[in-house]
Amino acid sequence: MITGYNTDVKHRDRVFHIQTEDRGELHPYIESFVYVGGEILGGKRTPYEDSLRNGGDDRVLRDLMEQQHRTVIASIRDGRFDAPDGSVRIPAEMTLSARAVPSASAGELRDSPSGRAPAGPPSDSPRSAGDRTLDQVILDYLAAEEGPEQIDLTFSPTPEFVAGRRIDVRLRAELALSRRPVAGASVRIRVLSAAKAVPVFQGRTGPDGACAIAFLMPQIPAGAAAAVVRLTSPSGSTEVQYPVRRSV
Repeated sequence: MITGYNTDVKHRDRVFHIQTEDRGELHPYIESFVYVGGEILGGKRTPYEDSLRNGGDDRVLRDLMEQQHRTVIASIRDGRFDAPDGSVRIPAEMTLSARAVPSASAGELRDSPSGRAPAGPPSDSPRSAGDRTLDQVILDYLAAEEGPEQIDLTFSPTPEFVAGRRIDVRLRAELALSRRPVAGASVRIRVLSAAKAVPVFQGRTGPDGACAIAFLMPQIPAGAAAAVVRLTSPSGSTEVQYPVRRSV
């Protein structure tokens, strides 16, 4: 049995925990679970009995485990768990069933010390395992995909967009996995309403990934409005939206 992987992935203000492990020669499959708030949200299973039959060694199994772990991470980053209403959903291929839950059969229950499916990620799970750390696995995944890493935006203080009032906040952009600052990124803010789109701010992040934002919110005509903050950089782009309130 090969030691598994545990990774936390922050995506859209949620922290997803991915746990991938080898169930061992008696039950030859690699199993991944996705947790949110300590509860299992979805799972994925890959059998490897054929690999053992064909002379596969621990290196082959570790490659399979890493690939599955990367695949689950990618599904989270690509929004596969995002529902249209902002809640979380379970992708069809990761829906828990009798085929995917460890407690689904008596034989598998005997392998679990508690006789139940895991209720949450282990609190003492290592951040690394095997020959490489999880950071290396994730960075290898990013390099192999040749895709931009997700960018997280944080504001201090949390902005409140109120028509006719001044906005004075500090934005910081950093890469979601490596936590490196995103320097030299373009920051643009527009106020969208049914009537028109009004540009209200344009700036650029510094070496620390920060950008001071200050402007006067315009008055809003009748109807709903939203402030759209968009950051664009060679590392990727991201966009967040805030509702605009009318002054009382």
